[in-house]
Amino acid sequence: MWWADQGAAADYQPDLLSAADARRASALRSAKARDDWQVSRALLQQVRADAHPAHALSLSHSGGHALCAQAPRDWAVGVDLERVRARDTAALAAWVCSEPERAWLARAADTAARLERFYMLWTLKEAFVKAAGLDFPADMASIGLTPAASGRLALRPPAGRWQAMCWGLGGDWVMAAAWRGADPAPVRIGWRAAAGCAWPARRLLGEWTGQAG
Repeated sequence: MWWADQGAAADYQPDLLSAADARRASALRSAKARDDWQVSRALLQQVRADAHPAHALSLSHSGGHALCAQAPRDWAVGVDLERVRARDTAALAAWVCSEPERAWLARAADTAARLERFYMLWTLKEAFVKAAGLDFPADMASIGLTPAASGRLALRPPAGRWQAMCWGLGGDWVMAAAWRGADPAPVRIGWRAAAGCAWPARRLLGEWTGQAG
């Protein structure tokens, strides 16, 4: 798992972009969008230089920071990174969450706890969408977590056997990763950062294994 903050932009190399990415870069209009792009592509360029070309990769960026997962080529992998900010969680949950997930959000002790639960669900769903090639937002409500009355959270994955984890990063970020590999054994994650960057403190919010279909 790779991380980049705004310091990675100094290593951005536009001459290494594919033709499609070069067109996307030229279409960016806002400074924020260009900053996000440069950080995420600088990270991707570094990961590709380090990784075997056939490795599976998944990229996410938010607020001038980026995350990239690298996995064996026959795996399905997805990651999502979100900056925590005040949101109308009830309105968004009505759009992308199941009824049990919405009830779990409503039971949160306070606004901060509700935001953390919301971003856990959102990042996990986004990671599944990327890994399994699902439709956004149509498939979001059908995947995620199933909260039990005991407080236990069970994974509700797409078809197949999946593993997933979610972390808080510092006090500002939540990230999730989901993967389906040939080996169902627990995965040991390696943590790397782009040149000149450092991971914020990580706090594990949950880890799950589940099978569907």
